[in-house]
Order: sequence, then structure tokens, then C-alpha cells
Amino acid sequence: MSDKYVDLNFIVNGQPVPVKADWGWELREAATKALDESGNSGQPVENWELRDVSGTVMDMGTKIAQSGIKEGATLFLSLKAGIGGSRVG
Repeated sequence: MSDKYVDLNFIVNGQPVPVKADWGWELREAATKALDESGNSGQPVENWELRDVSGTVMDMGTKIAQSGIKEGATLFLSLKAGIGGSRVG
């Protein structure tokens, strides 16, 4: 593997999605790639929340290289509360 790229493991709504990302990308770019590859393209990335394994919400505007993420990290993407549900009534 090149020093330019990092392998990340996204969990998108419970589904594992491996992503090869550039260290210079913002977390938003890697999250967008994970959403695209998982087929979750119905909601924009702004409607999703990114968390690390400890449950801490991560700022998607942070560059991967400056986020503290390490090679092979697992990150969790889920819709923000109140988004994506349908109402019957």
C-alpha cells in the first residue's frame, strides 16, 4: 500500500463497506465514497453522522490525516436522528 492511501472500514446502516481513501481527503469525501459504494445515495452526506468506535461524533470537515484515524479504522455512518423516516398518517 502507498503512503498516500488508507484503508478504512465503514459500517453504513450495519453493512460493512471497505473504502480506500486518500490521507488528504476530508472525512466527508471518504464518507461519500462509502455511501455511494453501499448504495445509500438517497440522502446527502450532510444528513449522515460519522462516529468512531468509541461513539464519538467526528467532524466530516477534518482531513483524514489530521483526524487521528489509523490504517484499518472502523467508522460508523448512520442517518441523523429524525432524517429518512417516513410518516404514515
